[in-house]
Amino acid sequence: MKENKSYNNSAHAATQALVVKSAEASQQTVSQALSGTGRISNSVRQHVFDVASRLEYSPNKLAMALSNSTHGAIGLVGLKDNTRSFISSIFLQRLQISLLKINKYLAFITVPSPEMGEIDVNPSKMGIDGAFVNITQGDIKSLSSLFQSAGMPEIWINNKLHFNSVYPDDYGEAFQLVSFLVSQNCIGIGYVGSSLLPVWPPKSHYSVEDRYQGYIDAMVKARLRPRTFSSSDLTSDDLRSFIRMAQPFPILICYEFNQALYVLMAAKSAGSKIPDELKIIYFHSEPIWDDGIDSLLRCLPVPNDKLAEAAISMFECNRGSPEKNARSVAVPYDPKYFRHTLTDKSYFDIVKEE
Repeated sequence: MKENKSYNNSAHAATQALVVKSAEASQQTVSQALSGTGRISNSVRQHVFDVASRLEYSPNKLAMALSNSTHGAIGLVGLKDNTRSFISSIFLQRLQISLLKINKYLAFITVPSPEMGEIDVNPSKMGIDGAFVNITQGDIKSLSSLFQSAGMPEIWINNKLHFNSVYPDDYGEAFQLVSFLVSQNCIGIGYVGSSLLPVWPPKSHYSVEDRYQGYIDAMVKARLRPRTFSSSDLTSDDLRSFIRMAQPFPILICYEFNQALYVLMAAKSAGSKIPDELKIIYFHSEPIWDDGIDSLLRCLPVPNDKLAEAAISMFECNRGSPEKNARSVAVPYDPKYFRHTLTDKSYFDIVKEE
């Protein structure tokens, strides 16, 4: 009688090649099944798992997660043009943290696309179960239609659409920030945008308009006169004039970090002391994490943690659902940072308070 070999013995451990031979499948099929990727039918995937189990082949963590329905492969779709396609590293880190919290293992596959944001291959043939799309500007109709026709969940990150998108509530944040400052008896509040206001470039990113409009509406509600500037045209004389008119506590809210730097340089040219004579507040993906800079320029960080959680939740709800669309979610900023805009407290200390 032929002796059965035990594959628990490291000298005779089952290899993936043996699984391929025993399952009578291709190397690619077995590899994708065991790694939890690829567009493989459930029956084929289960067959590969059964063979691997019989041979006592130890699948990796992704495959184990897949067998417990905790795995999926997500394509990360973007462009080479960073001005139109940007996801900060801090957001990707938050995605991984959010996944670990719910015991999910998702593989992020970068899906290359040309400059115009068009993808030639059908999404169903990409080896992914869904996609996070981070194209934030320009015409996205063709790309959206492509995913919709494929019946694959696509979640748009940082893009304000009617459905399937998660984005920071920039309008609400700007409105609430101004309201908070007014409640602290700060009424000399100006806004520095990225271009001449209110004429915007065509198809601009939603946050350009939302932050500006949130500021305007809050100032009007408080019966205060809005004062807006373009960073490209802001001069030292403009800044001196604003500081005089905005006494006793002048504040400038800036669209992003670059605009805050423009104001800081103009203030130095004007001989103004920052932050004693002027508070500069700006929106950004995260603080600079340098106590010297952060004491001069106060950041309202984008809620990357909540944004990641909302994206994962939307993906999980859409995956395997007959519904193609989900209502878009505007993720609120963390209000705890409001009170820190009027201090020079270290952001490291702020985070420790959590």
